[in-house]
Amino acid sequence: MYTIITKNQCNFCDTAKALLVGADKQFRVINVQDPEKKWVLTLLKQAGYTTVPQIIDPDGRLIGGYTELKEYFNVTSSS
Repeated sequence: MYTIITKNQCNFCDTAKALLVGADKQFRVINVQDPEKKWVLTLLKQAGYTTVPQIIDPDGRLIGGYTELKEYFNVTSSS
């Protein structure tokens, strides 16, 4: 299952979720604005990531943002 780290009112986050839905991939959403998930924002900042979405593949590897997700599916679909 994919994981998408997101926040409210984020067009790239919404587009990334739509891409996953269109690719028929299951995913869970971690919203950094959820009071119980703010710790994820702290981890992202400590790791040097300043933007969302951040997408993680089912094997736990960081894909990156929406642009990288698009490239990821272009590569995996052509393999």
